Amino acid sequence: MSHSASGTGRSSTAASPAAQSGGTSRAGRPLARVSLRAAGITALVCWAVLLVWASFGTGASSGSSGVYMIIGTVGSVLLVAVVIATAATHAGLRTIIAALFAAVFAAVAGWTVYSSMPEAGPGQFITHRAGVAALAYVFGVVGGGLLALSEFVVEGYSGGRAPAPKQMRRKVAVLSTAIVVMLAAALAPAMQRWAELANQDILIGDAAATGSATDPGLDSLADLAGVGRFTDTPYGLLRTDHPAKPTPQAVTMLDPATGAAVWYHRRWNWFSSQPPVLSQAQDLVALTGPRADNNGDFQARVLAARDGGVVATADFNGSPGVLLALADDRLLYTKDKSETFSVYDFGGGLAWEAAMPDGCEGTAAQLAGGRALVLADCVPAPDRSVARDLVLAFDLEDGAPAWQQEIDKSAVVVPESFLVTEDSIVLDSRIEHRVTDGPFSARRFEHQLIAYAIEDGAERWRAADETFGSTNSSACGGTLHLSQPTSAAASGVTAGGDSKAQAQVQASERRTVQIIECYSAQDREGSWLGVLAYDAETGERLYRKAVRLGFTPLDPEVARGWAAVLPDNRAMLAADLSLDPTSPDCRLYAIAEGRAKEVAFAAESADGTPIPANWCHDAQLSPVGTGAAVSFVDENGTRGIAVVE
Repeated sequence: MSHSASGTGRSSTAASPAAQSGGTSRAGRPLARVSLRAAGITALVCWAVLLVWASFGTGASSGSSGVYMIIGTVGSVLLVAVVIATAATHAGLRTIIAALFAAVFAAVAGWTVYSSMPEAGPGQFITHRAGVAALAYVFGVVGGGLLALSEFVVEGYSGGRAPAPKQMRRKVAVLSTAIVVMLAAALAPAMQRWAELANQDILIGDAAATGSATDPGLDSLADLAGVGRFTDTPYGLLRTDHPAKPTPQAVTMLDPATGAAVWYHRRWNWFSSQPPVLSQAQDLVALTGPRADNNGDFQARVLAARDGGVVATADFNGSPGVLLALADDRLLYTKDKSETFSVYDFGGGLAWEAAMPDGCEGTAAQLAGGRALVLADCVPAPDRSVARDLVLAFDLEDGAPAWQQEIDKSAVVVPESFLVTEDSIVLDSRIEHRVTDGPFSARRFEHQLIAYAIEDGAERWRAADETFGSTNSSACGGTLHLSQPTSAAASGVTAGGDSKAQAQVQASERRTVQIIECYSAQDREGSWLGVLAYDAETGERLYRKAVRLGFTPLDPEVARGWAAVLPDNRAMLAADLSLDPTSPDCRLYAIAEGRAKEVAFAAESADGTPIPANWCHDAQLSPVGTGAAVSFVDENGTRGIAVVE
């Protein structure tokens, strides 16, 4: 008896740890199965949800939103439904087969989406929905694999499953589901960000600080840029890289001395709805437009003109209109044909809105001196019997009206003749007089220059009844130029081609405003290209001078490109002395202190490429450092640049 009792006691004591160990093993494996199964099914659901959102919820209107994307989405949703139904009703081999089939399908479809993504560049880009779709298929591969793996976490293949407590299984399932959902929620916007980065090509540089520009070989888009004109800045010539319609947000700052890229900023999946806009201080440049695959997603990207660094990105829900001006933390937009305009901060938040008088439409604007300054074209209205232009000023902080000035009812102010300094507005109020009748009638332009104080709108000076002569070309209406558009000194290349010699622009102590206009000669065939110069502070007339001109431009943009006023107050003029456009005789002149002097212009570029004989026909003169840059259309149909003193 004692032996039996002793044996029984030893058997019971020895078996207890084993039983506990077996219970732990049987309980642990089902918990792993619960976790894998919950994570796998959740990943499959995320696959379907992300694909549906990519196809229908991103607002995309182009790119990978075609038939194949829709077919893949519908097929994926149906497959996910079948796999989940199979897992719920047929555990074991059927679930494994269905899950593995879904994983293979997702892998093939995901690779197809990824391999079809183009290399971002002119005319092609990676859409946001393509990035999200690729992520969705990754969740499909992971979900199918986890669900299939969960069926192997059992005691034997079809042995009994010893479940863990219900509360514990529920907690594990919730935790696994939450982890997968949070991953999907975090990775979806991350893939959109990846698409943005993949579509960007950015070089940040500063020739003024480093003493040199980049290797010309880095600029590979000169051919695409074609004959598009540059935007003048104190730091070089800003080129639109792909001016074809639609135009992507792609610009390059060129060193005029070498033609090399100082910096560039290219976002191939964003369109430019208008040319780049410079701030009054010319230290900021803004690119604005919609996303290429979603017109409802609109942004303004503000860059530092000096080095191309991103200063801010303002997001808008839909188009805010046309960008007229910008300054530190302010963007001024106006809707087309709208009597209101809106000012936003650099984050895209609306700072304030203001209404213009009835029947008025903003045509030009600038932000300076704590004011939003708007040039308005007004038609007759109940309180205005005739059409006329107005100059309106609003407080930049809250939009409160500050002052208003009416322009002569017979005069017109074109947007290019509305110039703003840090404390004044200078404009050309132009009246057109018909001299003869008929389809090729001659006209004479009467100019009235007016300067207003930005602070209170007080008239500082006026120069009235200034005329050059009659002309038969509508392009010869006169252009207005400031010798120093901004008071801030900018570092620029030294004229003469030495890109390493960076120097502060030597500006004259006197700032001038100059009208440059072409008009018919009375004593000979041909025309004149005349200059009227005034002191910008007092309005004192300084001098009038003209150079001979044969071929007369017919395009106002060409006429404006033939003239530039340098910081030292010299006027640089391009002219064709020939009366026959097919036999050009292009010349370059400098007018200083009322005296004209012809400037030698090289027959070859710095790299030895011949400069076309008709270089002046589509020339653009720009103030650059201590001299002027002359851009022209070369034999390859692109713009070449020559720098002269």
